[in-house]
Amino acid sequence: MQKISVISLKENRRELLDRLIELEAVEIRDQSYKLSDDLWKENVYPDYVPEKIAYYEGKVTRAQQALDVVVEYGGLKKPLFKTRRIVSAEEAQFIPSAKGTAEELIERLIGLNDKLRQEREEINRIDVDDLMLEPWTEFDVPLDQLETRDTMVLMGALPAVFDPAAMEQTVSAVTDRYVMKQISEDKSRRFLALILPKDKAEEIVPAIKDQGFQPLELKDREGTVKENIESNQSRKAGLEAERDKVYSEIAAIASQKDVIEDYYDLMAVELEKRKARNKLLRTDKTFFLEGWIPVNREESVKALLDSLGCVYEFEDPKEEDTPPVLLKNPGFFTPLEGITEMYSLPAYGSFDPTSIFALWYIVFFGMMFSDAMYGLIMIVVLGIVLKKYNLEGSMKKMVTMLFYCGISTFVFGALFGGWFGNAFEVVAETFFGKTIDIKPLWFDPLDDPLTLLLISLVLGVAHLFLALGIEGYLLLREGKVTDFVCDILLWYDTVIGLIMWLGGGMISESLAPIGKWMSIIGIAGLLLTGGRDRKGAGKIIGGFSNVYNITGWLSDILSYARILALGLATGAIAQVVNTMGALGGKSVVGVIMFVVIFILGHLLNFAINALGAFIHSARLQFVEFFGKFYVDGGEPFDPYRMKTKYVKVENSAINS
Repeated sequence: MQKISVISLKENRRELLDRLIELEAVEIRDQSYKLSDDLWKENVYPDYVPEKIAYYEGKVTRAQQALDVVVEYGGLKKPLFKTRRIVSAEEAQFIPSAKGTAEELIERLIGLNDKLRQEREEINRIDVDDLMLEPWTEFDVPLDQLETRDTMVLMGALPAVFDPAAMEQTVSAVTDRYVMKQISEDKSRRFLALILPKDKAEEIVPAIKDQGFQPLELKDREGTVKENIESNQSRKAGLEAERDKVYSEIAAIASQKDVIEDYYDLMAVELEKRKARNKLLRTDKTFFLEGWIPVNREESVKALLDSLGCVYEFEDPKEEDTPPVLLKNPGFFTPLEGITEMYSLPAYGSFDPTSIFALWYIVFFGMMFSDAMYGLIMIVVLGIVLKKYNLEGSMKKMVTMLFYCGISTFVFGALFGGWFGNAFEVVAETFFGKTIDIKPLWFDPLDDPLTLLLISLVLGVAHLFLALGIEGYLLLREGKVTDFVCDILLWYDTVIGLIMWLGGGMISESLAPIGKWMSIIGIAGLLLTGGRDRKGAGKIIGGFSNVYNITGWLSDILSYARILALGLATGAIAQVVNTMGALGGKSVVGVIMFVVIFILGHLLNFAINALGAFIHSARLQFVEFFGKFYVDGGEPFDPYRMKTKYVKVENSAINS
């Protein structure tokens, strides 16, 4: 990265921002922090346009609201993967001309959505009202005639836990001029109608409320309960008919969804331009821009700046600067950048290990998932997705990476003899009475787990040694030869020596003594040099602490046993599924049982162990591999660009 500083006349600002956004080469940084310096503060001021930002944010928000309405009610099928629609540069030129049409469609859709909301609320109110009235359908007294000159009808509910006889006794203690009738009941309540003298109501109502009676308020209604319910249903049917008409209108507008999407992106680009302007400083006649640019984009930006008569400067990052990070790996390794980004971008100026750990990740995934048919499914499905869909960005990286992992899974599945576990052997024996034996191309981990464990640990040591080698390279790059010898070579000597001492005898008896002396020399070196940067007793403590890290190495190496564990889990579960499916024997029921158990069981096995392989392969990189050398904390390079959501202009730099 290089820092770029630009000064130009104010009248060039719009054209410069319009053309820079097409290059996607410069990350414009906010310069407002400079105003804390008195010299800057006296000569420049921020180029703020908050009202314009608010204006375009509002446009983008309303466009998205309209698109949400189309997606929810327009009857359109949701794609499996969300991709941008590709338009030619010629087609893109006509997008602004449809601005008026788009705004009309947006306002219409938002209005229809408001109407839908009102109708839903009214239908809900009717449903609630019907629910309240339903227990009273047998009550045939018109609701506008619940009072006479001297009497009143009190309707309400009494919880089932309360005794209506006790309530009636309370009423009779006040007056003998009453009628109480139960209209209906459900599991939790009794619905009662009580005719009372008006002059006794003030005394009776509080008393029966204390006994659990809940009066029902039905004021300002006419007709019987049944008539009210019928009226509600008629009104609801009318609202539902209106709702269906609104759905039809939205569905008709859905055919013009592209126009609204174009408008959304047009407004989003205008918003991005205003946000960029907010990061500038200006005087009455000039403006100042500062940011970061990849070195390989310098010439194209220079050509633009020269054409506009700008004054500019490129300079290398200073020690106090925090340049953004842009990963750049050869094409095959690019998809694995997603794994690096999941952890954290490397700090600027440090080391990007993507192209080094990529093959390790793919191999570990394949060894853990290790079923050829599972791998074949991944290859076919993900291959179709990559071919059919115009995936971009992190989604494309992830799908491509998993496609690679599918190839690795197929290869190791064939090497280990896993084809839906032992499905073909089970089917042949159960349903055809034949015995077949599909031999693994290498060995079967279920029959020989120790071999896979040994391979896993050997790969682990090689993986860790590679990480240690990267740390050594970084030390030599900084000229730290002493640290390279003490922190890298001595660890190589110690770990290799311990391995030869403890296990070399299985290969040759002469290896054990050599390993013993290598270990002694290595441990002594670690002990003597571990506290070299400390003083006094710290030198001794540092040495012992350094030697104690041998336990960390042992733990790291044993972590690679998870390759064995997940590889065995995939194969063992697959075989259990096949065995369970075959329990029905050779019959129609047995075939159906096998098919159902086979599909469900292998789907579950695929999902669980694919996720496990993905996570644990990443863990071996993040914890064991990265832990030896990785310096994280990089900020992603975010160039000033057209951040479109729905449209991608063909043959343009606008690709992300």
